[in-house]
Amino acid sequence: MRPIPRRSFLKRQCAMSFLLLASSGCGSAGQAFHGVYAVTGTAHYSIQDIGHYSTQVSDTFRVSEGTASELLLTDAAGRCVLLADVEEAGATLRPGGSCTYPGDNGLTVTLTLTRGTVSLSGGSGRFDMAGTVTATARGRLYPGSYFQNATLTRVGK
Repeated sequence: MRPIPRRSFLKRQCAMSFLLLASSGCGSAGQAFHGVYAVTGTAHYSIQDIGHYSTQVSDTFRVSEGTASELLLTDAAGRCVLLADVEEAGATLRPGGSCTYPGDNGLTVTLTLTRGTVSLSGGSGRFDMAGTVTATARGRLYPGSYFQNATLTRVGK
């Protein structure tokens, strides 16, 4: 089977990096972290039959109070919903959260979180995460893994 073109895959990577970036804090102690954050950094992907790629991450996430967790992290398009729990000056993302992004030429990419942390100080911080990725194209699944290293900057309430 012919590999998926690299360009199709890379066009969606900026949107994917998301995911995951928001902040930390809910309830009385965490309310200070609720808001909108810009996320910038690098995501690294290794996908069977597609290859190894690194791409710039640039996205915006809203962090709000969750009902099933202390924090709820969502992207503007609603493609990504992540749960997190507050810990000291940061938050731990709950494993199993996923984000699905449509790509070019029928490619769909689904990221499933294995681990992730967010730390904040003032209006900025770090967001690091990792997990599995599944690219779907032409009726075939291409498994792999990803990790992301990014910074967060508060851009609104």
